[in-house]
Amino acid sequence: MGVVSVESTELFVGSVEAPLQVVRVSWEAVGAARVHVEGERVATPSPVEVSAAGHVGVEVAVDTRGAAPGTRLPARVVIDGLGETAFELVVAEPGWTMHMVSHFHYDPVWWNTQAAYTTAWDELDFPGSHRGARQLAGFDLVRAHLDLALAEPDYRFVLAEVDYLKPYWDTYPQDREVLRRLLAEGRVEVMGGAYNEPNTNLTDPETTIRNFVHGMGFQRDVFGGRPDTAWQLDAFGHDPAFPGFAADAGLTTSSWARGPFHQWGPMEKTPSGKGDPTRMQFPSEFEWISPSGKGLLTAYMTDHYGSGWSLDSAPTLEVAGEAAYQEFLELKKVTTAKHVLLPVGGDYTPPNKWITDLHKDWANRYVWPRFVCSLPRDFFAAVRAELAARDEEPTPQTRDMNPIYTGKDVSYIDTKQAQRAAEAALLEAEPFAAFATILAGSDYPDAALAKAWVQLAYGAHHDAITGSESDQVYLDLLTSWRDAHDLATGVRDSALTVLSGLVSLPDGTGKPVVVWNPLNHERTDTVTVRLIEPVTGATVTDDAGAELPVLVENGTVTFLAEGVPPLGWKVFRLAESARDDQGWTAVDGETAASDRFRVTVDADQGGCVRSLVELHSAHELLTSGAVGNELALYEEYHDHPTFGEGPWHLLPKGPVRTSSEHQAEVTVERSPVGERIIVEGQVGTVRYTQTIALWHGVDRVDCTTTVDEFSGQDQLLRVRWPCAVPGALPVSEVGNAVVGRGFGLIDVDSARHPWTLDNPAHTWFGLSAAASLRLADGALRPIGVAEIIVPTEAEAAPLARELAVALARSGVTSTVSSAAGARYGDLGVDSNLPDVRITLGGPEVNAFTAEVVERSGVSGDGVYWVPPEKPLPEVWRPSADLRDARTLGVLVVPTAHIQSIVDDLADHVIEVGAGSPGQDEYAGRSVALLNRGLPGFAVDSAGTLHASLLRSCTGWPSGVWIDPPRRTVPDGSNFQLQHWTHEFRYAVAAGDGDWRGAGIAENSAEFSRPLHAVITVDGGTRGLPARGSLLRADPADRVRLAAVKAAGNPLTRGSAAQADPRECLAVRVVAPTGAPAAATLESDVVVLSDLTAANLLEEPGAPVSGPIEVAGCDAVTVLARPSAGWSTVDGAVLGPEAEPVQPLYAKYWLHNRGPAPLGGLPLAVHVDPTRAEAGEPLTVTVASDATDVDLHGYVRLGLPGGWTAEPAELPFGLPPGGHLTSEVTVTAPEGAEPGRYPVRVRVEPTGDALPVSWRQVVEDVAVVTVGASIEQDKLIRLSAEPEPVRLARGARGRLAVRVASTANAPVTLEAALVSPWGTWEFTGPRLVGAELPAKGEVELGFDVVVPPWAAPGRWWALVRVAGAGRLLYSPTVPLEVTA
Repeated sequence: MGVVSVESTELFVGSVEAPLQVVRVSWEAVGAARVHVEGERVATPSPVEVSAAGHVGVEVAVDTRGAAPGTRLPARVVIDGLGETAFELVVAEPGWTMHMVSHFHYDPVWWNTQAAYTTAWDELDFPGSHRGARQLAGFDLVRAHLDLALAEPDYRFVLAEVDYLKPYWDTYPQDREVLRRLLAEGRVEVMGGAYNEPNTNLTDPETTIRNFVHGMGFQRDVFGGRPDTAWQLDAFGHDPAFPGFAADAGLTTSSWARGPFHQWGPMEKTPSGKGDPTRMQFPSEFEWISPSGKGLLTAYMTDHYGSGWSLDSAPTLEVAGEAAYQEFLELKKVTTAKHVLLPVGGDYTPPNKWITDLHKDWANRYVWPRFVCSLPRDFFAAVRAELAARDEEPTPQTRDMNPIYTGKDVSYIDTKQAQRAAEAALLEAEPFAAFATILAGSDYPDAALAKAWVQLAYGAHHDAITGSESDQVYLDLLTSWRDAHDLATGVRDSALTVLSGLVSLPDGTGKPVVVWNPLNHERTDTVTVRLIEPVTGATVTDDAGAELPVLVENGTVTFLAEGVPPLGWKVFRLAESARDDQGWTAVDGETAASDRFRVTVDADQGGCVRSLVELHSAHELLTSGAVGNELALYEEYHDHPTFGEGPWHLLPKGPVRTSSEHQAEVTVERSPVGERIIVEGQVGTVRYTQTIALWHGVDRVDCTTTVDEFSGQDQLLRVRWPCAVPGALPVSEVGNAVVGRGFGLIDVDSARHPWTLDNPAHTWFGLSAAASLRLADGALRPIGVAEIIVPTEAEAAPLARELAVALARSGVTSTVSSAAGARYGDLGVDSNLPDVRITLGGPEVNAFTAEVVERSGVSGDGVYWVPPEKPLPEVWRPSADLRDARTLGVLVVPTAHIQSIVDDLADHVIEVGAGSPGQDEYAGRSVALLNRGLPGFAVDSAGTLHASLLRSCTGWPSGVWIDPPRRTVPDGSNFQLQHWTHEFRYAVAAGDGDWRGAGIAENSAEFSRPLHAVITVDGGTRGLPARGSLLRADPADRVRLAAVKAAGNPLTRGSAAQADPRECLAVRVVAPTGAPAAATLESDVVVLSDLTAANLLEEPGAPVSGPIEVAGCDAVTVLARPSAGWSTVDGAVLGPEAEPVQPLYAKYWLHNRGPAPLGGLPLAVHVDPTRAEAGEPLTVTVASDATDVDLHGYVRLGLPGGWTAEPAELPFGLPPGGHLTSEVTVTAPEGAEPGRYPVRVRVEPTGDALPVSWRQVVEDVAVVTVGASIEQDKLIRLSAEPEPVRLARGARGRLAVRVASTANAPVTLEAALVSPWGTWEFTGPRLVGAELPAKGEVELGFDVVVPPWAAPGRWWALVRVAGAGRLLYSPTVPLEVTA
């Protein structure tokens, strides 16, 4: 009869009470026909009547008479008059709902600029750009979604990033009421709770916390939303601490697209078709748990965050509905409940054109599944309700959601160095500023600190810190990192100067030097004093009068400061002497040593280290026959051969050149404080200098690799140290924890093996043990990444959650899967690999246990270990597949013994007592590579530690430029190619025991956060002792101070309240070892009282009586009132309370400046239009973001000479969140010269009670044209370009541009000096401003002052000039420091 197909569907019609399953039938019809389906348990209540010819498809509603879902029923399709066809009807399950969540993913910067992405994309677009056909700028996106919501009552959508929310909120305050109404009606949901979508695996954990502080402050307190879901759509992996931080910030759920599986997920499209989601080892909804034990109900976007956007390309509603249905069929395979989340949106996308029609049409056609416009809040509520009805909990997952996009850890490496340096400076600036306020009466620089943090939050965005941005965006981002860095170091240095002036000085000669320790434990380390006037010799004495050995070089004096108290100080004296023997002295040989280590290099092997001996144990740390500190230069593809993504991935071709292949120049030098080796050599396109310093009394080997010259492209530079530790596994520091990481797959051709498994580390990585199994004869077998296998999915939470948390606190992340489910360990889908399996339940209840026991022949009565068939290094291979039950060792844990294993993990060792490790027994040592802003690492299975130093990539968006003319490095190369001097600092540390026993974390903290020396003067009021602690947390071996600051963060939430540490301190205590701690706070200068628990937003909770209980890997915030027994009134300014260029430009995003100006811009003014004809009225809007005070002031117009305005000024008084709109008429004088006239509309707040940072004048500019129109982009132009700067140490120079105007009225200019990390110390200031006269010129200049201690190098610099929304980028010029 020509039946083409019969399909059992998941569709239902009828009613909720009596649903009928739809069977789809198609055939070649020849006229009228009647169609029904029948069978023993199948009936058709209403046959379908058809009258047609040709190909016909119908949906037949079938009653399956209560058959259970999944049942296969024999059935027949009967077409009267034509015959019948037998088929098997698969009974579907009614009750499903697909939640279509309309969203747009917004990157504030990426390949295009902040100005374009916020408002100016149409204006700045260019032929051949990567802009999609329907992509819109931020303001247009908000407007498009808002307009549809106002037109369609069924439409619902989400908003997220502060990057576009605040500019829109301020520019269109008339939309505030409607947005809040839609929020109240549940038709808009504000997502994220964070400032943006940060890449938390590349930043300090405190930066993640401040991202929430700034995000919640605006989204909740200013905007009025109720953020509940961490909306991390596109982040390139996540720090393991993230879900715990989000939970402590008040969020309960999260949703994102990248993490447990490779960048496009398990359903990634391949030449053979779309991937199978059932390769996932756990449902798409799960509890994502941090090592702290806190977690979020999470929805993983199985088919990525753009899965629903494809509906937009459907030509008809019917086609769109079918596409949605097919997506539903795939996604439902892996859901926890009968609810499917379909994200309907993509990058910068307006509302999907079919979403509301589909919402209505589907409801008219089908009872189940429901396809509804929904919000994440409703989706998660539905999932929770269903789990509760089943008396179940989501599966617990502590899985490491890394690595994703391994290139992100090293592309534009200088930005990661800048981020790390600024973070360290900020974390030191806050406590020192707080105590300078408490003890000396200084004003706490809240505005400066808040601006620095929000700049770091802005830079933490997943297309910023990751290095996936275009060249122009990279330059703009450099100005943001410099802003944060300079604000932080300025506050820190000012506060230390104030505090040093309060310290009592010991008797003696010479200048008093106060040495400050920013860490929470007492330490001994070298410290360097930088002198304004260099000396040839010096004498340093400690507080007991003992003279210390010193090193004098290039205007600095370095000595060993012993026993500097935690977050405290110790006084020394420094006097000039006539000695000239305190510098470096060259000696023969290739060996240098301290009292801790001995290093020998080989000039014939590129100066690489051929021996590194730990002296106290006489242990050789290097692998026999290998060399360390070796540079490896890899050739790379410009784009990934499969994925086509350049800067995102590491793209090795396989061949590698090493520094050991060539001879190098080696110099060994000694000084009174230590010895060093200097190596000068070349490998390929890299000319380098390496310095290895061994300081007496310091338990590490400090290394610097300087890339003096680099001319390559599509290359990766690594440094490697072969330091095999038998049995050890890779570990790395992450947010407030240390976790195991799998071996890297280093020297591969990424066209054949795409995954190198490089990972990001915070400040160190190495070989050690996170946790271990103690087997026969006490042999230890470390474990790092686990799969926990439960009998059934429903048992995952009750059986595995507590164990998963205990393992995570010990550093072992885990994936919890079920015996019948997919196994973890296929590099074809999984983003990382396990090294051990833990199966819960014996063979009688767990099918996986039964398989392992049967195949291995190993069994036991209690907990027992089944060794793998082969040692781990033998199976850990490129493109590895470790899913077989015998590939990895298996720990069998009967359910009755689970709690004993949890308890056993208190010391990070599980006592098994029997079994072979199946590989080398752990040698009980640790070795680590410490870094300063070099997160990318890999440890291969041979035990070689690799750190990524530098990457050069020509793949898109390398070289992309938006505002012409395109700028390059002076040699004509793209900035992504990194053709300038780079300095990389790292260190080697080692010790007995695991990383905890070896003190690796403390050693790394000391390397990352050096001691600070402040020269002070005798005299003055000095109430502090010669040594002491501002604050310390005990026990210091279990807890550390993560943050000490004034409590409250008022500026972030639009509050005019003062952040005053004298009233309340916020102290964050973490327990990074994984062990719980009962912490106490002590101080030598204040008494703390009224301790109160708080969340990460510093909102108070319950009083704290007794010790502060800190769970392993948790961050606990407490508030306390400090009372100083002694104080003075210094009144010193610790940080700026206004931007350096005034007035502020309201549309700051058009200048690519990053976040709102210092103070947060609580009062904004906007004029519309900004380009007007003479006589055209101007609409002026003033808006307040204040939440707790009225704002008063005046709007005044800066008019061209002879012009008038009506009204001439506008007084205003705005309640919290209020706004005012008024029309202004501007009139040109009779006979005004044709041209363009900038009219500056300024808002001038009044009221001395306001924070100083809120009293800044803000202006917007309308350019009014008289007569013939002139090209807008010529308003300002460069009339003189900068000249190259080449200076010797100690010399001064200047870098300047001249700017000319074609405007007929003045324009406010702001110029930013843009130069790479490594140059900021001697160039500045970072910003200068000027008023550019009508048709005049002005010079904007910057000083270059090279200190005597500066290292030689070749860099570049340019000047970015902004005014009235226009941008100019000067050409780059060489910036060189000679020896």
